Amino acid sequence: MIDDIQFGKLMIVSDLHGNGFDFRQILKVYHALKSEGKADYLVFLGDLIHAYPGKQKDESLEIVKNLIDWKTNQKASDIICLLGNHEFVHIYHIALQRGNLEFTSWFENRIRKNRETIVRFFMDMPFMLRTKGGVLINHTGSSDRYEHCSETDFNWLKEYAHKGQFDAHIRTIQSYHPSIGSQFMDTKEGNYLWDVFMNGNERQYGEKYLDMIDDLLRFATIDREQYPMTVLVSGHVGVDYGAETIGDYKLRLCSSAGCLRDLEKKFLLIDAEKKYSNSVELLECCHDLF
Repeated sequence: MIDDIQFGKLMIVSDLHGNGFDFRQILKVYHALKSEGKADYLVFLGDLIHAYPGKQKDESLEIVKNLIDWKTNQKASDIICLLGNHEFVHIYHIALQRGNLEFTSWFENRIRKNRETIVRFFMDMPFMLRTKGGVLINHTGSSDRYEHCSETDFNWLKEYAHKGQFDAHIRTIQSYHPSIGSQFMDTKEGNYLWDVFMNGNERQYGEKYLDMIDDLLRFATIDREQYPMTVLVSGHVGVDYGAETIGDYKLRLCSSAGCLRDLEKKFLLIDAEKKYSNSVELLECCHDLF
């Protein structure tokens, strides 16, 4: 699921993790920018859900319901939301845990009455967004899965719709069954997508991660060599001061969870038609959310 956007100015934000206060601030800023002709689309980089205990009230479900009501990711909408790893696990009934903290069951308890609606919304979220100018936007960043990819691999990922040979997650979509997550992880498809969505970037791969960024940019260019991907924007990993460059060709953005304080939270404002040559140029397009 790879989408393209040809025109317009994009306000990009990341990793809300159920923070309703930041969500409302994002909407306030976006509507102000749009009224001034400075933004045309609002892009969420995924991980809308799963608040960390003690940080703030968990408004994950309320945020998702609002985005569904506003027809996010539909053709007429000016709101785009990419799939993050925290949404991904609910599609496939995967119990996501970090230390003693288990994320999945809490949110699953809240969506029992309307699980199918919520999960189908997650299933419609693109994996990546490509601008005409060559900016590749996703949630997690790169991984070690893109180095030797063929056109067949690219087409599979571009058209992926969560409905392959493995379909247990669809047949049981109205209720949560962790055993299905275990079954999915034992498939080639599940193993691949886990690496794509759940890896730790340079914290996991070390200096090799910089080469993986190049691999992903080449991978995402396979069907559009006249408009090559030149830079990557992602979230996924916290940034104390809201944005940072990872090598020459990746910007990591943090708009909510993962920043030191509210005044460090950032959003990115770019033009879909403009070419950005490196991560420093993107860093200069970051602005304070508060």
